[in-house]
Amino acid sequence: MTELGVPASRDAPPVADRLPGRAQGCAQPERGASGGQHISLGAAPALALVAAGSLVMIALGNNAAREGRSGALLFWGGLALIYAPIALRLLSASASRAERISLVLTLGVSLFMVKVLRNPTGFDNFDELGWWRGTDDVLQSGHFFSYNPIVVSTAGFPGLAAVTAAVADLTGLSIFHAGLIVVGAARVTLILGVFMFLERITGSSRAAGVGVAIYACNPSFLYFDAQFAYESLALAVAVGMLLTVLRWTELDSRNAWAAPGLVATMALLGITLTITHHITSLAVLIFLLVWTALVALRARTPINAAGPPRAAGTADGGLLSRRKRFLEGPGLPALLMAFPVGLWIAFVAGAVTVDELEGVITGAVDSAIRLVFGGTGPKTLFQGGGQGNTAPARALAIGAVIAMLALIPYGLRRTWRAPDSNPLWQALALTAVLYPLSLGLRLTLASSELSQRASEFVFLGLAFFAAILIRDFRWPGSWLRRRAIALGLTATATVLFLGGFVIGEMPATRQPGPYLVGAGARSITPEGRAAARFAASKLPADSRVLVDRVNSELLGSYGDLRPIFGFFSDIAVPRILFSESVDRANRRVIHGQSIAYIAVDSRLSLGVPILGYYVEIDEPNAFTREAPVRLSSLRKFNRVREMNRVYTNGPIVIYDSSNLPPVSR
Repeated sequence: MTELGVPASRDAPPVADRLPGRAQGCAQPERGASGGQHISLGAAPALALVAAGSLVMIALGNNAAREGRSGALLFWGGLALIYAPIALRLLSASASRAERISLVLTLGVSLFMVKVLRNPTGFDNFDELGWWRGTDDVLQSGHFFSYNPIVVSTAGFPGLAAVTAAVADLTGLSIFHAGLIVVGAARVTLILGVFMFLERITGSSRAAGVGVAIYACNPSFLYFDAQFAYESLALAVAVGMLLTVLRWTELDSRNAWAAPGLVATMALLGITLTITHHITSLAVLIFLLVWTALVALRARTPINAAGPPRAAGTADGGLLSRRKRFLEGPGLPALLMAFPVGLWIAFVAGAVTVDELEGVITGAVDSAIRLVFGGTGPKTLFQGGGQGNTAPARALAIGAVIAMLALIPYGLRRTWRAPDSNPLWQALALTAVLYPLSLGLRLTLASSELSQRASEFVFLGLAFFAAILIRDFRWPGSWLRRRAIALGLTATATVLFLGGFVIGEMPATRQPGPYLVGAGARSITPEGRAAARFAASKLPADSRVLVDRVNSELLGSYGDLRPIFGFFSDIAVPRILFSESVDRANRRVIHGQSIAYIAVDSRLSLGVPILGYYVEIDEPNAFTREAPVRLSSLRKFNRVREMNRVYTNGPIVIYDSSNLPPVSR
């Protein structure tokens, strides 16, 4: 079954880079003077200290940014000092396997801490606050599948909420600290899993370490996949599934005893992944199906051509041979994924899956069609909400894209034309070639989110391309030339890493800072948190409230209210905030949607929203506003006698709208 997974390496790697046994690439343990085994960590402890100092630089840069001063040099310098020295050492032929594992774990944990340092006291992203609400519902009720007004998917995919609630309940920690533990453990698992996966299929720990460094360059790695959200946990489960499937395809008569345990493990991981995240489980299923199809395609010609002229016995033998290949290869794992995914979506999570993904996918398709056929022009790259990237940031992003695109032709030639290629390599290559398509999705506003969500999957293929490039590279004999090449590759990888961050995160949210209008984490302030605490303690739980997007995250999570969006009788709900008076249409919406409270943040009048909208993407003038909402529109509720102020704290006011008389016929 070797041809289904790990091929024999054409060239033996250096002594410090060999795997014992069948899969070459791991360093043998060194023996000390006493004859016992000694594990050398090499430069890993020193580079861990460098990473710790870099995190201090990033923390100081963030503190400066919070105070309105420039902390960019400290922040970007800290990122580069975490990544570049580790990448350089991973390129070294002299590093042991244990040192490489230590280095990739240091890289993964350090970059996770960068996300934590952006706001070390609480969650500040939309998804994070939604999952806080979902986890709190589990702790309060003891039941899953509760309706979540912020992130509807918690009602269909309770994996993250279940694990976090268990940690919080067992330890007595807050949801915030329990969530950090869960996501931090998932990050460690992901990094180690990617390393082991690449090591096993390339036969080289050196190649695997470099592959992990390239995987960390994906635009979602630093923040999006380090947040308290279900994809952060699902990615760790997914790489565990791929490792188990790879082990399954390598079974032979000498270790057949492990088969029942592997089948049980794959079934358990498939179920866990299914109940944790829809996109990741579908991505793993599609990958396994593609891998299975490539195995069948490779096996087809030898099976049909071999043996005597076709007869009943020969046909049976061919059928049995195909069935054996299916059961021993990735076909059985694909079935073990397909059954839970299909049943779960059909009977449990179909509605919430459609609710969340339908808008993302249809919006991306519609915007792409309009772009191709001239309905709209492309969005302005590196611009958003009046904010643009600096020239160095643009250069990093463009350089990262060019370098990654240049890797694809080599990878395709190496995986499809080389004699030692195999179906798994080809499946990873097909994953990598989706990268240019994902870049195209960033040409429109509506499809940028889909591109962002695809990056963590696409980059596994790109990381594999980088790994085999390093494994096959012919290093020169001269020490000076080797050092120059290593420094050049490290500089390129650092550009990939920093450029990926530029592509994946808009300027407003890379660091903390003063309040900005409609800018996600940059719009979360003490005033908003105080309003949420008031709502939780003084207002009836699950009361329906009209509020802008950012404050809806706080009131819908910590405040335990139910934000209202969408339309009522073809009238956009956000119209209530934008209009100059509480007219008949607004009253119809308030009564029709049973809105009990209206929360108004007068700071919305300070500028156009960075994200392009104040409340939701379907609101009037979303993404096209040239002027902010008028302050008089936000203060119009003060002129309505039937609406009472129940809370005032600086710019935030909460009105009770329950006494507003209905519209007379």
